[in-house]
Amino acid sequence: MTETEIIKEKKRNIYSSFFSEDYVSKFLFKSILHHVISLEIYENNRLNGISFETICANIPKSIGSRSSIQSILNEALEKNIFTKEQSKTDKRIKNYYLSNNFFNMINSWLQKEGSYFSKLTPRI
Repeated sequence: MTETEIIKEKKRNIYSSFFSEDYVSKFLFKSILHHVISLEIYENNRLNGISFETICANIPKSIGSRSSIQSILNEALEKNIFTKEQSKTDKRIKNYYLSNNFFNMINSWLQKEGSYFSKLTPRI
């Protein structure tokens, strides 16, 4: 697979997610902020989750403000894409996790992404 074919396939997948009937599929690519929030939570999902404050600290302010991040988190909680639980170490903190359905969808997406690059035709 050439670089151009990989780019075309990636664009096709992103564009098709916008027309999906499944809101969970749409969510990951809805905006760059939706995408990076999802990846921040995914990265910490198997640990102890991630707090709102840590998400805000990790995401550059040029990508999204605290209020935009909070709005997306609330949207995801309402749609059962994320879950929120009290921290096991500090009862004042609530940590975010991916729902099982969204976690599995991201894992499938990651496998597909990996397969694109494993098919890349090496240049000499």
